Amino acid sequence: MLFTSLPGRYACALFNEGKKAGNLQEILDYFDRLDTFFEKHPAVRKLLTGNCVNVTDLDAGWRALGDHLSFCPMFTAFMRQVINNKRFSIIGKIKYVFRVAVAKHKGMRNVTVSSAVELLPEQRARVEKLIARTFKEKAIIGYEINERILAGIKIASEEVVVDASALSQLKQLSTYCKNLRADDNIR
Repeated sequence: MLFTSLPGRYACALFNEGKKAGNLQEILDYFDRLDTFFEKHPAVRKLLTGNCVNVTDLDAGWRALGDHLSFCPMFTAFMRQVINNKRFSIIGKIKYVFRVAVAKHKGMRNVTVSSAVELLPEQRARVEKLIARTFKEKAIIGYEINERILAGIKIASEEVVVDASALSQLKQLSTYCKNLRADDNIR
């Protein structure tokens, strides 16, 4: 599903071209350069991603931005195609799927471990051991603090999510109680 979605199809096309050219890592760097540039220049982002500029000027703007950020011609052409198809709203998802494809290509997997508080070293070691047993690929593990989960942990990778958080358990309990009430009303 990840690779057959609309962002997945764009990402796969870019991945295939990048693989042929041997510049997959450079493309990841281009995405990061673009993000950084747009964070510093939100007005330029609005101009180059909106509908207020004619196609010719928009195309020229993307070529100039590609030159300014030292993009390879293939990445600039890809971004121009995304813009011409009015798909910039999904660029974050395209970037995510592209990263997943590159990681898979390298025999690696990105895994995010979320917890309400920072995990102790022995807790991290147990989580890393579990992840190593679960996935055949080498895992690149990122840890994040997410106070919304209240307690427990959530382990997320591309197509696998293990949610052992208190928030998840409370949601399940809430759903169960609502279903009990609905069943009582039926009788």
